[in-house]
Amino acid sequence: MFKNLPAEFIDRLNEIYTKEELEIITKWYNTKERKPSFRINLIKSSEEEILNELKLKWLEITKFDLIPNCYILENWVEKDLWDLELFEKWKIYMQQITSQIPVHFLDLKEWNKVLDTTAAPWSKTSQIASILKNTWKIIAVDNNQIRVDKLAFTLKRQWVKNAKIIKTDARNIQIELWEISKKEWYWAEDIYEDFDNILFDAPCSAEWRINLNIEKTYAFWKPEIIKRNYKLQKQILEKIIPLLKKDWTLVYSTCTLAPEENEAVVHMILSNYPELQIQDIDLDYKYSKPWILKFWKQCFRKDVAKSIRILPSEETEGFFIAKFKKIVD
Repeated sequence: MFKNLPAEFIDRLNEIYTKEELEIITKWYNTKERKPSFRINLIKSSEEEILNELKLKWLEITKFDLIPNCYILENWVEKDLWDLELFEKWKIYMQQITSQIPVHFLDLKEWNKVLDTTAAPWSKTSQIASILKNTWKIIAVDNNQIRVDKLAFTLKRQWVKNAKIIKTDARNIQIELWEISKKEWYWAEDIYEDFDNILFDAPCSAEWRINLNIEKTYAFWKPEIIKRNYKLQKQILEKIIPLLKKDWTLVYSTCTLAPEENEAVVHMILSNYPELQIQDIDLDYKYSKPWILKFWKQCFRKDVAKSIRILPSEETEGFFIAKFKKIVD
């Protein structure tokens, strides 16, 4: 089934998934092209305008009902949208379904202050801004100059005016916020105080990207990368959890299948940060999979069960999501 993959990786898949789930994943790993999905940029347009325009172009659109503002292009491919004025004016934005889901579980309200940790590749930052409709402030953090430049370009084209990009290692975020609060008057107000929402779309081994037809998509895979990512995620969480405001939300997500970068991190958070309480995620999706509470010799806390896995499939990427609320300061 996965004969081209490293033997250790195949062993891990067999430990995590059932035979039926592996069949779904196999279809994804062999998929050459998935139906494109997009969201509407609510800063520049509306659902009515976009759907009417696409209808005139004879484009068949299906709404992904589990989250708002998410659409699937049924009868064409992504490049068919590129020449449309709606696309050229950034009124729609191409973004995969599962990439849109984590932001949906933030408790976003207008005038919220939001921290988007490790923000590249920028889709979720602009998605947050679209929902908030440019009210109040978003801090977007990334440590790579090329990604920061692309993020700035994307936000500008989508008319995002309330986001500040900070180029830094997320482990230094507290120091950077303090320096900004002393220097820049607009961002000084409350910037170093707690955030209403924090999104941590964590650096991970991105195992959903594997395609059995393209060797370079899995040649990178090594267990050492998984261990390194777990350590890095833990270090970042140590810096951002204290920045979360009481009664507000941290959403943790990855696009990997590895339990060490998913359930093990949630287990660590719940064991080391009693001020955080994991929340139920209401997502009745055909490709969602229940948590796992045991991976080889490692057992996880029972409340890890409130997190959710989404299988790599013909329709969606693989994703993992957990939602936390800060119950005490």
